[in-house]
Amino acid sequence: MADQQAKPRRTARTGWAAVDVLALVCLLLFLGSLAAPLIGWARDVARRRQCEHNLNRLGTALAAYHAQFDQFPPAAVWSTSATQSLALDLSKSIDRFTMANWCQMLLPFAGEASLADQFHPGLPVAATENAAARTSRVPWLTCPADDFNRADNRHVFQAAVGAAPEFARGNYAINGGSHCFKTDPGSTATPAADRVHVEIDREHRQFRFWGNGIAGFNRSFSLGEFQNGAATLVAIEEIRAGIHPADPRGCWAQGQVGASVTWSHGVNGDDFGPNNLNDRSDDILGCRNLHEIVGPEKLAAEAMPCVWYVDKNQNATARSRHEGGVNVMFVSGSVRFISDGIDPGVWHVMHSRETPAAILGTEFDDRLTPENELREAPQPVARPAGEPARSEPFTNSAGIEFALIPAGTFTMGLPDDGADRDLPTESPAHRVNLTRPYWLGRFEVTQSQYEFVVGQRPAFHRASAGAPGDTGQFPVEQVTWSDALAFCDRLSELPAERAAGRTYRLPSEAEWERACRAGSEEPYAWRHARPTGDATGETAGMTPALPVRAVGSYPPNAYGLFDMRGNVWEWCADWFDRDYYSRSPLIDPRGPARGVIKVVRGGDWVYVGEGCHINYPMTAPWMKCRFIGFRVVCDGLGE
Repeated sequence: MADQQAKPRRTARTGWAAVDVLALVCLLLFLGSLAAPLIGWARDVARRRQCEHNLNRLGTALAAYHAQFDQFPPAAVWSTSATQSLALDLSKSIDRFTMANWCQMLLPFAGEASLADQFHPGLPVAATENAAARTSRVPWLTCPADDFNRADNRHVFQAAVGAAPEFARGNYAINGGSHCFKTDPGSTATPAADRVHVEIDREHRQFRFWGNGIAGFNRSFSLGEFQNGAATLVAIEEIRAGIHPADPRGCWAQGQVGASVTWSHGVNGDDFGPNNLNDRSDDILGCRNLHEIVGPEKLAAEAMPCVWYVDKNQNATARSRHEGGVNVMFVSGSVRFISDGIDPGVWHVMHSRETPAAILGTEFDDRLTPENELREAPQPVARPAGEPARSEPFTNSAGIEFALIPAGTFTMGLPDDGADRDLPTESPAHRVNLTRPYWLGRFEVTQSQYEFVVGQRPAFHRASAGAPGDTGQFPVEQVTWSDALAFCDRLSELPAERAAGRTYRLPSEAEWERACRAGSEEPYAWRHARPTGDATGETAGMTPALPVRAVGSYPPNAYGLFDMRGNVWEWCADWFDRDYYSRSPLIDPRGPARGVIKVVRGGDWVYVGEGCHINYPMTAPWMKCRFIGFRVVCDGLGE
């Protein structure tokens, strides 16, 4: 019977065992984890491509507009008819005077004539009659990467009187410029070579407001007015929609800074470069209210900071939701993706119509790479080893007096006592050893000395400009860095200087700062307001500013040098790079090997005032300012 017992049978498997299912799930999860970054990358690439297409459409419309009118549209049209004050740049009643903006003017050239016709000419954009037009969502003015550009996130402007007008969001802005936001011509406290221009005609009640970009307020420009090349000058770029209805940034029909215009986001401010994360970067109307509503933490988390204590549209940079950069369109119509790590100086000059075409034309692709140039500037022509044959001050054939600055080590970039404590990490204080003594002009080069060498006196501060009497002993100013360099070359060629073996150059920034500190290792006692009764003549960053005066009007420092912290500011030899201090050599630094902006100094610390994030004085070498001059270094034995 045992043989007849049934043996256990193996049944065919008709399903998945639990372990099989688990293994498959794990495999799918693993593959998903590998694919997720690729999917995210592909999605971002697609969104970037859509943004590029949108910019291409805007570029075609912009070119067509210029072809018809022989100029580009203004950033916006602001009317003085509804306001008593003509200073519209200071007014908060933007709902009353903003009539139209560049985007509105391009609509007919972009296939949107019907939308353009919905706006009522002669009425502010915020007027009730324009509500349907200004709240229209325009797909090609929307970047799909910006999840705040939604129909339920319109900007709601809190008008002083009447209803609160709403504005649809938009993700593109015209380039108003990278200039400094200051509107005054500067002072001995703070020079402002690259600044905003305000033109007010009270008789005819006219107002114009413009910087170095391609469009101003009530101010248009044509291609013939651009020095910068069409392929290297930004025309339109990405911006982000505000993160809350109270946030005015990113509104296609609102002709204001931050809403549809980028403004003052170059090296001279704290909003330099794309997607700037400094908590005091964008200066916009209503930011204080925005801080109260959403809080600074939310603004920081969303990478949309704005300064809480400046309640006006003063500066705003390009921003996007793309990883690592923004799309910009150039005047030529080409579109490029610009890295957040771009050098601030390059960012500055590619937004300026005043940049000479040759500056960016030959190396533009290379300039757009985020890596800093690590090569050092070459040392000047070597001098004979050993100490100079003399140590007492001497005067050369042009009447320039020199003092010997000893070799030695000092702390460069030491913040002033009383300076803002929010110090930039990219510009740390560091020890520097200058291995050779050098002869430095005791005074800034005067107008008479400049005229003696060059044959011209370009200075602004002359008797004809309200300065008292003969200004020959005033420092020369209104000279470019290139002018200062040419002065050194011509001075070196004077027969008496050639016979003495003396040559001249501008001081390096390290040489300038050591001379200014005059051997001190203590922080300078800087204050926003000059102490009552102060007779030092020091004015860098302090108010009230002092007038330009004859050199030597105030006491010298411990090295026998005059006006290192006063009178005009001074050109240095170095190219400017914000993070150069973090990688500067410790021995005889000469600055980066190349750049586009030059260093200008006027005090112990590279920054003054709020300047821990603001480089007000730094200036392009082709620009001039009535508050920037120079002094020179003499290489040679001084005999």
